[in-house]
Amino acid sequence: MIVGSYLDLISLVVGCMVFRKSWPFAYRCLFFLNTFRVLVEFSASLWSYFTRTSNHWLYNLFLPLQCVGFLLVFYKCSFHPAIARINRWLLAAFPVVTAVCWLTGAPLNSLNLWAIVGFDFLVLVSACLAFVDQLLRMDNSHFIRQPIFWLASGLFFYSVQSIIGYATWEYFKKMIYFRLYTFIFFSGEYLLDVGIIGCWVCIYLERVSKKPETDLRQQA
Repeated sequence: MIVGSYLDLISLVVGCMVFRKSWPFAYRCLFFLNTFRVLVEFSASLWSYFTRTSNHWLYNLFLPLQCVGFLLVFYKCSFHPAIARINRWLLAAFPVVTAVCWLTGAPLNSLNLWAIVGFDFLVLVSACLAFVDQLLRMDNSHFIRQPIFWLASGLFFYSVQSIIGYATWEYFKKMIYFRLYTFIFFSGEYLLDVGIIGCWVCIYLERVSKKPETDLRQQA
């Protein structure tokens, strides 16, 4: 948990350091989404510490926003028309998944496990589509230098562990290896933070590499 808090803070600080109003909509959307995500994480911890009550209601309200936010980022960053079309279908499926999962009548102060699994499945599909989209690019850009590659990588591992974790939660929480299970469970969040930090670094390096070219054009 402490490692996750530090990584959340680093992702927030690095994002604030490199943020520019001139960013494309997708990057600005990701910045505000990540800022909100970190604030929710810290707010949830403080809520539980001071009130000694469940903080699940915060996640129940935030996770749908997180899902649609990531889907929107991948949609806006799509290069290939077919990938963008599928991402539109995923965005259209989001309210349907939300309605179906919440019709189960789970109380607000309890995690709706199947809603989380549904949201993460949509994000997982969109992250995989981002990998395909990178392969279809014609500018021969290296994966490591692409901000969306880092974001998709972090979300891929986060979504996989979340789907498996929440789908099997009721079974594994009774097992003797529960501590190991929780470590693997939270490692997905660590990798998501690493992916977002890598995304910020790539955006910064991309801007720095373009700046000398702009200066040369102005001098000419």
